[in-house]
Amino acid sequence: MRRVVTGIVIVLIIVQMICVVAFRPQPITVYKTVYKTTPQGIAPQVAQVRGAVVHVAKEGPCQGSGCLISPDGILFTARHVSDNEPAKYTVTLDDGKQYPVKYVLEDRENDVSFMQLILPPGVCTPYVPLAKEDNLRVGDAIFIFGSPLGKENMNTVSLGILSAKERDLVQRGWPEAQQYNWHVMLQSTSPAFPGNSGGPVFNMQGEVIGVLVAGEAETLNFSVPVARFRDTIETVRQWFNLCRFRVVDPSMRGPQGEQGEPGPVGPQGPPGICEPNQIEGE
Repeated sequence: MRRVVTGIVIVLIIVQMICVVAFRPQPITVYKTVYKTTPQGIAPQVAQVRGAVVHVAKEGPCQGSGCLISPDGILFTARHVSDNEPAKYTVTLDDGKQYPVKYVLEDRENDVSFMQLILPPGVCTPYVPLAKEDNLRVGDAIFIFGSPLGKENMNTVSLGILSAKERDLVQRGWPEAQQYNWHVMLQSTSPAFPGNSGGPVFNMQGEVIGVLVAGEAETLNFSVPVARFRDTIETVRQWFNLCRFRVVDPSMRGPQGEQGEPGPVGPQGPPGICEPNQIEGE
């Protein structure tokens, strides 16, 4: 009898050990990288990228967000922030330093603009990489940065998920959707407000996956995927480098030089990219 009782006790102990192992809490896996649940949330990812996120102020009431993508001061924002109007811009970095903008290039096929900062000699800016792969999955965690409701809220971060892909806002009949070509859009749930426009959308590896440009509700917003303009970045850099030269040969002038007026700086741009716009007074 004693042997039977001993055997039952041993079996119960083994079963209990199996249950403990089976139901032990496991780390959360995101993007094939293990992130343990900790009180700081996504603080490491935020610290990694926040230096590259900027506030873009245009003379007048217009303002938005942006993100530096090159150490020589090239950034992106939303095209509807610049909106094909020559103006003076002031870009504020996370550390409070402010720089003027010398050139603006607008992408005719996307709601995206590129700006070149005027930097003092020897100064380099923080920057973040664009995602190189389009392996986005609905349900993946993302976070956004921007200046919701104004500069006083600059570099506010909010967390969410990628809730849908390839949303076509033109089919919804939005007037802005047709103007800015909001066809292939990412939808996410990170809270956003006016002022977030042009700000970056990040994956959990600190790579930019989109440019936030529109919203239908506070937690229903849309962004341009970086895959739509990623391959044009080198073209943008070359254009900014060419802006130091002025074409003299009339046969090489762009459309603005048709009636004897000086042609634009550099040769006529490739399809889909507007000619560089030099800021007045620079």
